[in-house]
Amino acid sequence: MLSAWLAASVGALSWRGAPLKRASSVTSRSVVVSQVNSDSRVSAEYMDFLLGKLKYDVTEDCPSIIVGNGRIGSMLLEFGQRRGYNDVLVKRGDPIPADHPGPIYVCTQAADLEAVLAACPEEKKDDLVFLQDGMLEPVFQRTGCYGCTQVSLWMSQMRVGGKPKDGATREQPEGLSTVSGKWAGSVAMRLGRGDLTCQVRMERDGRRAMLERLIFVTAYGLVGTATGTATYGEVASKHGEDVAQICRELASCVRYTLSVALKSEIDERLAAHAAHLDFVKTSTEEGRLVDFDFRSGYFYRLSKMAGQRVLADGRKVDIPDGTPLHTEYLLYAVEEGHLDQATLDAVLPPA
Repeated sequence: MLSAWLAASVGALSWRGAPLKRASSVTSRSVVVSQVNSDSRVSAEYMDFLLGKLKYDVTEDCPSIIVGNGRIGSMLLEFGQRRGYNDVLVKRGDPIPADHPGPIYVCTQAADLEAVLAACPEEKKDDLVFLQDGMLEPVFQRTGCYGCTQVSLWMSQMRVGGKPKDGATREQPEGLSTVSGKWAGSVAMRLGRGDLTCQVRMERDGRRAMLERLIFVTAYGLVGTATGTATYGEVASKHGEDVAQICRELASCVRYTLSVALKSEIDERLAAHAAHLDFVKTSTEEGRLVDFDFRSGYFYRLSKMAGQRVLADGRKVDIPDGTPLHTEYLLYAVEEGHLDQATLDAVLPPA
């Protein structure tokens, strides 16, 4: 857990209810230093890789369990049928079979994960494959679920049963989707059945891809919702400066709180992907933010540490908001009726 959020300088934006266009010209100079909340397993994995000690069992696609029959679950079920597999479809809340071999594709919203984990037999938890966008690590920490397969899925699909579109761009023709973990080979093979690219990565690089995806859906989903901008492409073209600054803010937050440095030019890279999704609606549901606790809520939790804090030795320290423009857009979303103030008030700062 984070014990403090200290800063060397203050570049926070104050909320006055003014139009958001003014914020794009302001650059936050906040420098955050905090206790690192990282996972030493990925460092050990990378060292083993460098020393030639790391050996992975290569898995292949096989009959699987699919939890949830929404767009992603139905898509994976169809891909399995193309291979002649009789996958087991489990609806939300139903028990997961303990005697079925193969991976368990969890295709629910992030908010349903703890219920899925509760329904999963202990001996099958290392077969779970998570495909959700958002910060899932707090759930894994609370439930003791480690070493599962995690997918960073960069694709779009307009409706259940629709043809999926790969997230590959002109700048990255090899594709953006990644997978790491026990069933990585199986995931890549199944997605390949639908002509979707997916690169198998070590956990270290898979985590980096997951965090970049987190920043993408958080920044573009928030700006799209707060401004009433329908698609990712429109957000990039109409609010490019603001969404780019939010991406940089969130990447800096990840760097200083999780000790994970993302690749440079993240704002340009994500803008290129957003332009590729010019017809895809931002991550909203009935005009409201989806999976708030796992996206903007995760970063706002850290922002609530801003203010004056008293250290153990009695000194008082003023702590700025490390992601001020992200916070400003959240407040604007409340003002516009896209987010309840009670939702923000319920977010507690880290202990």
